[in-house]
Amino acid sequence: MTKKRILTVDDYPLAAYTVRKTIEAFSRHECDIEDFENPMDLLEVFDRDPQSIDMVITDFEMPQLRGNELIKRLRELKPDLKIVVISAWLDSSTEDNQQLVEKEVRALNPDLICSKPFPDNWIELLDNILEVE
Repeated sequence: MTKKRILTVDDYPLAAYTVRKTIEAFSRHECDIEDFENPMDLLEVFDRDPQSIDMVITDFEMPQLRGNELIKRLRELKPDLKIVVISAWLDSSTEDNQQLVEKEVRALNPDLICSKPFPDNWIELLDNILEVE
């Protein structure tokens, strides 16, 4: 089994760190994971070699760059990138109060959407996505 390269970003540093440590501890895959608190830093790393990245796990509401913009930029460089969105705001309205955040997230077609706190089986769901070529 090849090592999976994952980038994760959350503007709350403890959240990105917790995601990384949980995957390292419980995933059935061997993973090389980098965590970021700024999506612009993640993009800089991704831009260097997008084909080496297997998955990006991102928060949705971040001050530097919203998750929808990050996902669009990532998919421009690697359309088949596996993307997981994690957010505490899925049942909240967007700024214009026209739609729920979850609806906006679903329109981006991520491979997995998880609310915070995480569901008990989120590592299993993530592993299943990593197995799909």
